Amino acid sequence: MSKIRKKHTNKRGRPFRVIIGIIAAVTVINLFFVVVFSSFAMFALQAVNQFLKDLPSIEDFTPTESALTSKIYAADGTLIATFHGEQNRKLVGLDQIPRNLIDAVLAIEDERFYQHRGFDIEGIIRSVIINIVSGDIEQGATTLTQGYVKNVYMPEEKYEITYERKLKEIILAYQLEQIYSKDEILEMYLNTVYFGEGAYGVQAAANIYFDKDVVYLNLSECAMIAGLLQSYLYSPYIDEKAAIERRNLVLSNMLRLGYIDQDEYEETIKLPIITQRPREETEKGIAPYFVEYVKQELILEYGVERVFKGGFEIYTTLDPEMQIYAENAINEVLPDPDDPAASLVAMDPKTGYLKAMVGGKDFSEMKFNLATQAKRQPGSTFKVFALLSALEQGITPLITFNPNGTVIFDIFGSEPWKVGNYNNASYETNEMTVLEATVKSVNVVYSQLIMHIGAYGIAKTAMDMGIETPLNPYPAIGLGGLTTGVSPLEVCAAFSTIANYGTRNDPVAILKVVDSDGTVMEEHQGESSQVISPINSYRVIEILQQVMLRGTGTRARLDDRPCAGKTGTTQEAENAWFTGFTPNLASCVWMGYPEKNVKMENIHDMRVQGGAHPAIIWNLFMKEATKKLPVEDFVRPQEDIINVQVVRNQDTGEYMLPNRFTPPEQIEMKEYRFGQEPKIQMPVPEDAIPIMPMVALMPIEEANHILIEAGYNNIEYKNEVYGEVPSGYTHRQDPMWGQPIETIRKITIWVNP
Repeated sequence: MSKIRKKHTNKRGRPFRVIIGIIAAVTVINLFFVVVFSSFAMFALQAVNQFLKDLPSIEDFTPTESALTSKIYAADGTLIATFHGEQNRKLVGLDQIPRNLIDAVLAIEDERFYQHRGFDIEGIIRSVIINIVSGDIEQGATTLTQGYVKNVYMPEEKYEITYERKLKEIILAYQLEQIYSKDEILEMYLNTVYFGEGAYGVQAAANIYFDKDVVYLNLSECAMIAGLLQSYLYSPYIDEKAAIERRNLVLSNMLRLGYIDQDEYEETIKLPIITQRPREETEKGIAPYFVEYVKQELILEYGVERVFKGGFEIYTTLDPEMQIYAENAINEVLPDPDDPAASLVAMDPKTGYLKAMVGGKDFSEMKFNLATQAKRQPGSTFKVFALLSALEQGITPLITFNPNGTVIFDIFGSEPWKVGNYNNASYETNEMTVLEATVKSVNVVYSQLIMHIGAYGIAKTAMDMGIETPLNPYPAIGLGGLTTGVSPLEVCAAFSTIANYGTRNDPVAILKVVDSDGTVMEEHQGESSQVISPINSYRVIEILQQVMLRGTGTRARLDDRPCAGKTGTTQEAENAWFTGFTPNLASCVWMGYPEKNVKMENIHDMRVQGGAHPAIIWNLFMKEATKKLPVEDFVRPQEDIINVQVVRNQDTGEYMLPNRFTPPEQIEMKEYRFGQEPKIQMPVPEDAIPIMPMVALMPIEEANHILIEAGYNNIEYKNEVYGEVPSGYTHRQDPMWGQPIETIRKITIWVNP
């Protein structure tokens, strides 16, 4: 019997073998990663070597010295302006630049300028983190040295925000600091950087904004100029409020860094910014405000350097003859230096092409463009958008409202809305159609229409038609009471949509841009959209024709061709408008003081309102501007089906127009061919409007109780001595008793004190 030998196990050796196995495994893995890493390292080393070979050298770059002139042409090929990259650059030494200006620039642009070596490590780390979090390149940590490199050595890449460009900047900036001292770089930077208004360098900026040499700038002026380095939009000529806020930020940084003390800071932030155009500046070229508008559009698209130095050929829509007619019309009506200013915009409603633009009295005195940049209250001009909104909702212009007195509406979450007619106008009738209220521009009727249709629809209609400024849907919008005003350009564009039967064309100034090599950079392709039904636009045109034939716009009427338009006057006559059109030309005229809202009374023996001076300017311009245009009629669209709100007469069975008291559940929406819809409104029920009670000759408490019981809540009591009644007694009232008076009306009671 054979013996089976039992295998002996060394339990003490088992852990050792396990450790050996682990070590072996780790060794194999490490060898694997060593091989992989070595391969990667070799690849990376090759890439780094190649990268180092491709690094830019400052010697490979030469400062940009020559600049090609860009030219702007009118629609007929006339050269109307040129842009020169070097037209306004004056060199000064660092010792001529005020210490406050140097400190202001460093404080807002590069506070560690004298510590870094051309690039700011701390700023780069911060910007990289922000860019990684945002997923985009939002910050670039640019130093003044890099800024100089951008402006002088890399102008073509200046607006291409990429990591590769930033890396080039950093390397070139570092190399530049090996060649020049900090003071030399700072001097070169301050003599080349752009400050807006065509000004390159601090000397040109001091001249263009304050009409003085840079050495004479005070602290406030230094801080303002430094604030322009981020954007020309901080120019006080463009936005004074933004300029002051930016200046104060610069001053705050200067205080933090110890460049100024607390007293200097507090005194300076209280100061206004007082600008002064250079006395020798006489920019009187053709259509300077239009040229500036085109220039700013180009800068937004291509950047300052390319616009001023790129040798562009820019073809525009301007009609030089119409431009002259526009300027002449304004000068004829408002010839005196102390007269209010006026702006005018004209465009072809079929294409959106801007034909003429006047943005102020004198471009050399004020470059702020009143036609495009000014946001002013439009007054009754906005009634047109309320009318269109009503038509789109099926409400006809034959609906009636009481046109008299002051009406007051309770607005949820706001103060009551109080509306009266312009100049307290009153009418013999107690029922007026919206059509007549448009012709006569009656606020009280339109306020009731607005409450009937809602403000949201009005805001949407206006913005759909071409108003770009955001509109808050408050009821006052329908009478032109806006949170922020609108520009004449916007109003002209919106009215052009009506003239074009509801098809919107945005304003176009630039037709084509060609670079110095003949490459077409951009070419306008017509884009339009139908935003209002053609037939409802036509219905509005018919009503606006009546405005010019027998309403507030008669002074604007053209005798040789069909025209339509609307007046606009704010309550205190701070702004006066007339906007109108023929089938082939629309124009908008605004009149007012440019600096701020100032009440205009009589100008040249005529009271200021939209139907006066602006209407006359419009007429003078349009008579000349349309002479070479064919006479066209407004044509009724073939698709002329309209939606109309109607109500069935229970006695006759026929459909009629609902009145303002008709319950919504009784109203139907039916389609009709325009002209075949019902024209008669349901009679207003006798019990719909309460009869005004007599509250005269009684104690004030009793009168108040009677009025409130009758539903009248908008009551104003006035003290007036009348010895025939005791103290505390009423003695007269408005409206008078015994007539139907709606509860939205303001009731005035006179009391013997």
